[in-house]
Amino acid sequence: MQTSAVMRVDRTTAIGLEQLTLELSMARGLDEIMAVVRSYARPLVGADGITFVLRDNGKCHYADEDAISPLWKGQRFPLENCISGWSMLHRETVVIEDIYADDRIPHEAYRPTFVKSLAMVPVRRDDPIGAIGAYWAQRCRPSAENLRTLQHIANSAAVALTNVSLFASLVAAKEEAVKAKEAIIVAMASLAETRDNDTGNHVRRTQHYVRALAEACAVRGVFADELTPAMIDLLYKSAPLHDIGKVGIPDRILLKPGRLDAEEFEVMKTLAELGRAAIANAERQFGTCMPFFDVAKELAHTHHERWDGGGYPRGLKGRDIPISGRLMAIADTYDALVSERVYKPAMPHRAAVDLMAAETGQFDPALVEVFTEIAEDFENIHRFFADGA
Repeated sequence: MQTSAVMRVDRTTAIGLEQLTLELSMARGLDEIMAVVRSYARPLVGADGITFVLRDNGKCHYADEDAISPLWKGQRFPLENCISGWSMLHRETVVIEDIYADDRIPHEAYRPTFVKSLAMVPVRRDDPIGAIGAYWAQRCRPSAENLRTLQHIANSAAVALTNVSLFASLVAAKEEAVKAKEAIIVAMASLAETRDNDTGNHVRRTQHYVRALAEACAVRGVFADELTPAMIDLLYKSAPLHDIGKVGIPDRILLKPGRLDAEEFEVMKTLAELGRAAIANAERQFGTCMPFFDVAKELAHTHHERWDGGGYPRGLKGRDIPISGRLMAIADTYDALVSERVYKPAMPHRAAVDLMAAETGQFDPALVEVFTEIAEDFENIHRFFADGA
């Protein structure tokens, strides 16, 4: 009977340690790690109290605890004056049956507490970054099994802390990569804008128009299978590159204040292919394929196509034109109409919307219907990012 009871206890401990290890492996922050230890450690070790101590600039920070009455949570003590500090500095497990018989214990700090016996295990023995302490209200010497359990918890916490550090480093690296990518996008888009009479606000406006129209379509169930949140984010981030092909158009054509003749227009039409090629070259320089580049290439290459097939560069028709190009066609045309340029006055908002709604061959009719419903949003975006603002 006694053997059976011991086996049940051992199995309960094993299951608890397995669950603790699993939850620690999924932790993504220090608070989560401490919460797992706080939830599991005391019953597994059979202690009256558990503390989670962090090494913090020469001090022991009692960061968390689970105990029958308060211990030292939130307090900091010098490493040299604290048993957790001794454990970390010496990289050893400490077992003290009678704390008042051991000179390493700061007795005055313990007198207000219930603690009579303790065990302290360093977290990451080779280079301790903390310690986990177990405390008992009655004098006792913890069993070898209890100490193994406490050591297992400390080892699992050490792995979790390392994983959290690596995860944070990966997140930081990813954020830096995103910032670098966005800086490159802005630089490339700015290069295009310096070539003609448009302003940087044209880039911002078209970026916001595209997102507003895409989100409105998704809400209404229009192309919702294509316009997922991830796709809308890609559209928003890649939209500034829609006219990057302008960098390859000669100034005499790009800056001409009047209407282009047929030959000049043929040259202007090459900006779509030039834009796609410029983004493809940037993609090769990055050395990796990313959805961002795919969307950016589509956007630059197809936003001058027409629903009726009369656009350029490939004369695509209807839904053969990618959704990115169909969205940008509306955004780019609206902004061109309502913005003043050296060669034309700005068209009033209502007149621009009516003109685009009446144009049956240029735009996707389903997108135009949504555009007319949210036209006020376009007007507000244009006002917010007004030229000269």
